[in-house]
Amino acid sequence: MADFSAAADDSADDVAATPLTPEQSKFFETKIRPVLVRECYGCHSKQAGQSKGGLRLDTQAAMIEGGDSGPAIVPGDLDASLFFGAITHTDFVMPPKRKLTDAEIADFRTWILDGAPDPRVITPVETPAQTIDDEMIAQAKRTFWAYQAPRRSRPPEPDTASTHAAAWSKTTIDRFLLNELDDAGLQPAADAAAPILLRRLCFDLIGLPPTPEQLEWFTAAYDQNPDAAVARVVDRLLDSHQFGEHWGRHWLDVVRYGESTGREVNMTYPNAWRYRDYVIDSVNADKPYDEFVQEQIAGDLLPAADDNEWSEHLVATGFLAIGTKNVNEQSGAQFAADLADEQIDATTRVFLGTSVACARCHDHKFDPIRQSDYYAMAGIFRSTKTFFGTPPSQYGSFGGPQQRRVSSLILLPTDDPDPAGRSYSPEELQQLHQDIRDRQAELVELRRGESATSTRRGASPQQMRIRLTNELGTLSAKLGVVDENGQPRSYCMGVQDADTVGDAPLLVRGEIDQPAGRIKRGLPAALSDVSFSPQPGTSGRLELARWIGSDDNTLAARVMVNRIWQHVFGQGIVPTTEDFGMTGTAPSHPELLDHLAIEFMESDWSVKTMIRQMMLTRAYRMQSTFDVASHEADPDNRLLWRANVKRLNAESLRDAMLVIAGALETERPTGSKVAQAGYSRVRDGQLGDPRDAVRRTMQTTLTSRRGRLAPIFDRIRNGNPREQALARNQLRSAIGNQRMAELATAAYDEGSLDSVSNNHRSVYLPVVRDFVPRSLDVFDFADPSMVIGTRETSNTPNQALYMLNNPLTLRLSEAFAERLLQEGRSTKDRVEMAFVLAYGRPPSAAERTASHRFLSSSGLLPKSALAAFCQSLFAAAEFRYLN
Repeated sequence: MADFSAAADDSADDVAATPLTPEQSKFFETKIRPVLVRECYGCHSKQAGQSKGGLRLDTQAAMIEGGDSGPAIVPGDLDASLFFGAITHTDFVMPPKRKLTDAEIADFRTWILDGAPDPRVITPVETPAQTIDDEMIAQAKRTFWAYQAPRRSRPPEPDTASTHAAAWSKTTIDRFLLNELDDAGLQPAADAAAPILLRRLCFDLIGLPPTPEQLEWFTAAYDQNPDAAVARVVDRLLDSHQFGEHWGRHWLDVVRYGESTGREVNMTYPNAWRYRDYVIDSVNADKPYDEFVQEQIAGDLLPAADDNEWSEHLVATGFLAIGTKNVNEQSGAQFAADLADEQIDATTRVFLGTSVACARCHDHKFDPIRQSDYYAMAGIFRSTKTFFGTPPSQYGSFGGPQQRRVSSLILLPTDDPDPAGRSYSPEELQQLHQDIRDRQAELVELRRGESATSTRRGASPQQMRIRLTNELGTLSAKLGVVDENGQPRSYCMGVQDADTVGDAPLLVRGEIDQPAGRIKRGLPAALSDVSFSPQPGTSGRLELARWIGSDDNTLAARVMVNRIWQHVFGQGIVPTTEDFGMTGTAPSHPELLDHLAIEFMESDWSVKTMIRQMMLTRAYRMQSTFDVASHEADPDNRLLWRANVKRLNAESLRDAMLVIAGALETERPTGSKVAQAGYSRVRDGQLGDPRDAVRRTMQTTLTSRRGRLAPIFDRIRNGNPREQALARNQLRSAIGNQRMAELATAAYDEGSLDSVSNNHRSVYLPVVRDFVPRSLDVFDFADPSMVIGTRETSNTPNQALYMLNNPLTLRLSEAFAERLLQEGRSTKDRVEMAFVLAYGRPPSAAERTASHRFLSSSGLLPKSALAAFCQSLFAAAEFRYLN
């Protein structure tokens, strides 16, 4: 890879300072400027709003500064002038579709050798003055806790005068907590009852409720030996594959996992599911966190023992590719700058708890992060190529005015044993090829000014061109992901080093048309003391990944153990999980946080080890009982004098309903609904065009009658409005209105992102930006467009209405009732079983009486009454909360 990092500021100053002779001015205005305007300004000028490759050619300074590949013009040096290599088609090929004439090339040769005299001199953009100097950074590193290495503290010894304190503490963590409680004059709450504790353990570890058999065993075992009973449950659940599905979803919140680009033109990511499964498998395998970090930032650059490990590493880099993207962005330079910004923001907030992206336009207002620190990291990510779209077919890629930013994918070195995505029969494959050739022919006719055969009444040539380009893009996307036999190939999203790497210019106020000097790639000065020296020809991502996932980093271990603590205890030691900076909340137990960070690193960065340590504490067993005096002393429970009441997250609510109803499918599905739909635009909660799904469903159902109905389908697709209306009536007559409605409903459900018939765990539901399934969205699902370490918890009328009216709730309430009818011999048995399944406890006397009264006198049919009773259990607050 070429590495062009040297700036040409001195050359620009020297040339600008030399006055032009009349002959030089005339030569430029008659020989050079006209060619630049005609051939180059369309893609490389401020007026056109384009600076492809980071290169502008409309000013002298911009030409000498160059773009991503380096200086375009080096006065007097043809070999170093990349512009001359491009117009001679030696290094690059510019203009892209033809070569300049020999006379024009000779003129540019003469001009460069003469020193490239250029009258287009403007006042150069100056790098803004820094508001954060070296001393301010040094002081922050000396005084601010997050920028200092974790310190090992001796855990406080329990007060020997207090028998209760000595008996209460079970672990080192308990002693740290009890010391702070003693200083505040507070007492820890009593232990929770066994059923409450088991329900807490099961939901916290695997996101599912305990079974009646587990409750019976644990209650007896807890009475005999609480420590052993808790340890056995924790170990069993940590070894369950369901653990990775639940805790993997915590990580997907943080890394803004989504299966589409979002923004104005919302295109799907059909291969994002690979990253989702990678996370789940890594969590289940207890992959060391430092390796987990490095694989996601630079997996493509790490050594691999075989192709399977190499594939895993490539999929891991999907972390950098799954963010939001404005594929409708007109300016390539703006898109590249925004893409790098999104990657910087995600990387620093996820792994470092620091928002370096706040320094894109100016020095950070609160943290000691300079604008130059931001662009030092920007050079790393601007030297990285991101793969997020769809591979080109043999016919090429088709973008169009609504999808200007296209991208390919990475072909994996291993094939899927059970590939995701659509496969095509030989006949379907042949039809796809024919459809593309037909559309291309129609485009040729339009360009010639001829009337295309499928022109619809009232459509302008421009509208027809847009429609045909969009259809070509859809057809090409289908062909690009399958082999010659129509079988899906194994692709993934991810990143790799770009062909050309180098340092990025500092953009004044973050404006792409205000580049100042280039900033050497590196790490934020406040966060690191290590030297940063990328290998020649590389982006520097590998060095960045190894620094983040190392003991030298003061933040990575702290940030991760704080995330673990938050999910175990309901609130982080640092509540602002993505902000360990000056505006974040200080840790409630700084010595404990450092202790956990050191333990984490010494455990070989084992997440399961840290979870086990936390869950075996006495603090985890506490009741959530409210105490007025303790609340007045510590209203936010930051000292952890009682267990925090936690609302189940959206996935656990849905999954618990499925389990209790006996409907949960525990096997992992292949791919995702988005993978089956392929690369397409999302509209109104539908994957692709619902009309295509209707046609496909009908054609599949009516294969035997395809020959007779083919002309009708053709007129519906390509006819004018009158022909389309007539064809629809003919189709209804041939099929029947009722059957038509059934087919349309099935087709709509096929493309819907909110299918209520799906029984898999919620982590496998499609997460398409702006169209999250209702069962997740209504209960505060994490916004997939943002880094979310702590979900909001609301209590809204929409949630109550969902539990009252949603088809999924109604279906699972009926299934719950059916289970009770099958497993319970009497109404008494069914009521007892219902409470144990839903709440992990038997009903109270009052609840038992009220339940029997309702079931016997509701006025509903017995089965309907039981379903309504089950629905009321789902809708109660006790079902949604962990005490």
